[in-house]
Amino acid sequence: MSDRSANILERIAAKVGCSQEVVEQILNDYGLNLATSNRRHRSIRLDRLRVRGEKGGEVESGSFDETFVFDLGVTVIAADNLRGKTSILELVTFVLRGEPRNLQADVLSWLKEISLDVHINGQPIGFRLSLEASAITTGRIFTATIADLKVSDDSIAAGVTELAIAESSDEWADLVGTFIMTQFGLDEMQVFNRARSEEEAGTIKSHGWPSYFGVLYPPSGADTVLLGSTAGDQLPVKLMQVFLDMPEATRTMRVRALAQRLDSEFRSEQRRGRNTNAAIARQVQEAQVRHANAEARLQSLNNQVPAENLKHLTSLAVAAGTRVAAARKAAAAAAVAFSEAQSARVADEKALNSLRESKAASALFHGLDPQSCPRCETAISAQRRLREHDDHHCAVCDTDLQGDAEDDYADREAQAAEALAATRAAEKALDAARSKADIDLDRAQKDLNSVDDRIAQAQVARQMADRVEAEHELAAAAAVVEALRAMAPEEAEQPLSVAVLNAAGDILKDDIAQVSADLYSDLSDATRDLAHSFGIGELERIKIKANGTMDVTKGGGARSSFSAQSPGERLRLRYALVVALLRTARSRGIAGHPGLLLLDSLKAEEVQEDHARTLLKGLVTAAAEEPGLQILVTTADRSLAASVSGVAGTIEPRPNRTTIF
Repeated sequence: MSDRSANILERIAAKVGCSQEVVEQILNDYGLNLATSNRRHRSIRLDRLRVRGEKGGEVESGSFDETFVFDLGVTVIAADNLRGKTSILELVTFVLRGEPRNLQADVLSWLKEISLDVHINGQPIGFRLSLEASAITTGRIFTATIADLKVSDDSIAAGVTELAIAESSDEWADLVGTFIMTQFGLDEMQVFNRARSEEEAGTIKSHGWPSYFGVLYPPSGADTVLLGSTAGDQLPVKLMQVFLDMPEATRTMRVRALAQRLDSEFRSEQRRGRNTNAAIARQVQEAQVRHANAEARLQSLNNQVPAENLKHLTSLAVAAGTRVAAARKAAAAAAVAFSEAQSARVADEKALNSLRESKAASALFHGLDPQSCPRCETAISAQRRLREHDDHHCAVCDTDLQGDAEDDYADREAQAAEALAATRAAEKALDAARSKADIDLDRAQKDLNSVDDRIAQAQVARQMADRVEAEHELAAAAAVVEALRAMAPEEAEQPLSVAVLNAAGDILKDDIAQVSADLYSDLSDATRDLAHSFGIGELERIKIKANGTMDVTKGGGARSSFSAQSPGERLRLRYALVVALLRTARSRGIAGHPGLLLLDSLKAEEVQEDHARTLLKGLVTAAAEEPGLQILVTTADRSLAASVSGVAGTIEPRPNRTTIF
């Protein structure tokens, strides 16, 4: 156990008031390990995309086979609208995310084969998809050199190792998600969702690789989500915590979600208990009124006709019945004990008889003097007879006879006789106990029969149906009251596991809070500087808060939220934040953003031509300053890439074509 884990266990135990061993056992019961994991550097770089298929429709239809090569830095994908530039991003997304985000249905139907070669954490990895009728039929993950991967689109080269295979779209989504999360050292982000009604417990919802991928492929400027693809379940702040490598961020999410779910189940159980008690209390009150009325009626009847009290006789019958049950149980136990003693005595008799028979047989066999082997009839030699006489070895089989000669049958016989005497004595004593138990049972049964007779006589003496009815009503009401009181559940106490998990969640949350202030401050400054370079010159201050929101100050001190900015500003602020995550992680030497950005339509969302040029220039500068950063951007302006120096590459339609593929 690491020092940090031991420290956390100690803090949890102190907060809850139990031992560290109890804390550790509860965490183990729920599969929780608070040991610090080995954080991995995260990087992903695209190398080559090859796409093949049969294009339908009226625009440049027919078979296609296109290969695209990507370098580090900024690659601009330029084409007119609806000519395939966004499809390049969606194809990369399809392969790496496990499922497309906004890939058009007609484009998906054209696809037959997709090959994507990348570097993940510096290791060459190849992804191969075969499709039919818009569905994956085979998906494979390879590792090899980039040269071997390049020639392994249709058949696997000798140096290629197959890491995994899927045979459907659903299998591929699960496979690639698990594979990349493992490579990046990521866990599912778990959040607690409250129940819709107080009668139900809440549930835990898990967010996997598709949610993480939203940080690689940000939404458009029209979207008001700060980070990722959705603002639900507080994902923006959770993504920031993960990509700022805050201590055990996803593990903290899991602990807190589990604690909230268990607490929800406990509170739901409490509510059900209170509701049940309230309902029982109402029924008890009604039964008590019924009991009082029956008692008053019976008292009135008793005053009219004196008779032996049935209520008293009933209590006597209950007591007599209890004694009968106890006597019957005692008689049964005595019978069983006697039977066992009898069996033990028989066994000891058999043992003694067997010993005596064995002694006689031994004497008989020692007196035999065979002349030949009883099996093969070979004559026994004089030498063997002499060996039997001198060395006590059997002349027939050469077995040592010394043990038999020394066997003390007398001592063993005495011991067996003593054991038999003891079991006979026990049998006799238990037989007497059994007889006494039978006598006690008979006496108790007679007492019960006597009480039953008195009850019958009392009922006959009254000869009044209303009296019997009143007594039955009284007994029934009393029974209902007692039964209802027995049914009332006790007030539920909070399980220790809930307290331990709540304490663990609070402590882990505090640990994150201690390191988050400086991280968010650095991230805010880096985002502001990048936003300046992306064209928001009037920006004065950015404040990224621990709840995953952003305050923007510009224009002389006016502060507003991220969602209040124009679509174009939101687009640039979001890009600045994602690059700032990478920059902050690099400057602090922590595991952060993997360094791949897919940015769609730079000139959309109110980004004017000069703004788009400034934004592209800022992205190029950021890529030059951040080793390993790779950005793919799309634009309908085919002159934009040429207007900015430092662009790593450009993808455009081939000559005499309007579509990229």
